Amino acid sequence: MYDIFFLGNHADENFKILKNNYPNAQQIDDYSQILDKKIIPFTKMFWIIFPDTFICDDFNLNAYQATKWDDSYIHVFRNGKHNDGVVLIPKKNLPSKKEVDNRFFINKKEIDVIASEDYKYEILQNPCYDDYEKMFNDTKGDMFWAVWHDTLITDFTFDYVIPKFDKFHLKMTHVFKNGEFFDGVCLFSSHKKVSKREFDNRFFIEKKEVDIVASNPPRYDIIFLSYNESFADENYERLKSTKAPDAKRVHGVKGIHAAHKKAAEQSDTDMFWVVDADSIVTDSFNFDFRIPFYDAAGKTTVYVWESINPVNGLVYGYGGVKLLPKKLVLEMDENGVDMTTSISRFFKPVKTISNLNSFNTDPFNTWKSAFRECCKLSSRIINRQDDNETQQRLQSWKTKGEGRRYGNFAIEGAIAGSEYGEKYSNDLDTLAKINDFDFLKDLFEEQYER
Repeated sequence: MYDIFFLGNHADENFKILKNNYPNAQQIDDYSQILDKKIIPFTKMFWIIFPDTFICDDFNLNAYQATKWDDSYIHVFRNGKHNDGVVLIPKKNLPSKKEVDNRFFINKKEIDVIASEDYKYEILQNPCYDDYEKMFNDTKGDMFWAVWHDTLITDFTFDYVIPKFDKFHLKMTHVFKNGEFFDGVCLFSSHKKVSKREFDNRFFIEKKEVDIVASNPPRYDIIFLSYNESFADENYERLKSTKAPDAKRVHGVKGIHAAHKKAAEQSDTDMFWVVDADSIVTDSFNFDFRIPFYDAAGKTTVYVWESINPVNGLVYGYGGVKLLPKKLVLEMDENGVDMTTSISRFFKPVKTISNLNSFNTDPFNTWKSAFRECCKLSSRIINRQDDNETQQRLQSWKTKGEGRRYGNFAIEGAIAGSEYGEKYSNDLDTLAKINDFDFLKDLFEEQYER
């Protein structure tokens, strides 16, 4: 049986447990008391118990005996996963204080026996920075976890532990994978504080990216927008049955801008998908695009995927699935002509087909869609518009698709819209009327009055 020394104070709960099981255990404030011979062990070897370890019930300190040929080595036992727990030290070969403080011993023998368990890192759920600061100051462990509100934990068991002797990584923030990006569960150091800015943006200066998927992000909300389209119910049910059973719907809100603001209000995620009523999403499109949490610019960008025009064969962003930033949609000016390109100064067309834009379901909806798009193209109201590309698209709209379903209404709507856009290109108030479907209905009926 060897002397047992606990590094800590008498009030420590671990010492009380240790003393109860081993009455001969003594508390010392610091290992230097042994080096300075203020405290002298009486046995040829002695135990050092650290305050952040818990002796296992099935390990008996009094029963362990070092062999004669090993009693000059420091015996380092496993503390859970790592050999950084209790140590058995030979009195004739004392380690330095630095070795003990760092639990990194030179003259050692690692014993593959679990003698203790580490202090389990505490877990903060949905923390704000005040929560983080309190845990930083109060935790007894070297590290503590943070689980964010927008992560879905996998089968991750939170048993990741950093060895006590790895002082470099014990002062780093460890960031685990949240799906494909390192912006999920964090393991924070209690030895080095992160700033509020780092915390709020999940963008840390001193970090280690751990290639373990601890969580997955929830999918951005998918919102189906419809007004009075006869085919809307069918397309909505198709979307729910094939792609998104949880898709939400905004229906009957007058005005493009107002409808999108209503969609933003319905969203519980900071970005949200918009699927128009005339969209039939392709089999290959999966709504799995995601922006890393720390990508501030990405979270203020409007993303538009390509769609297939069934009348003239054009493939570009017109009528495509969109991913919009909730905050900017709620704050947008409702007087703009082209909503999509005016929400944010960041706009990104994505060269992937998302859907068939089946706008040609009846004469009016076909004419209306062509009129609105060609008005915007010809008036050059769309931000960052390429003139050559615009001319090619206008030409296709105005000349192609006569043999397709309601193709003549698409062509005639395109011609009328192009003329309207050119005529009122410098009159934003008049251009903005293309977002009033009642106004467009009147124009349509006027054009086709018999």
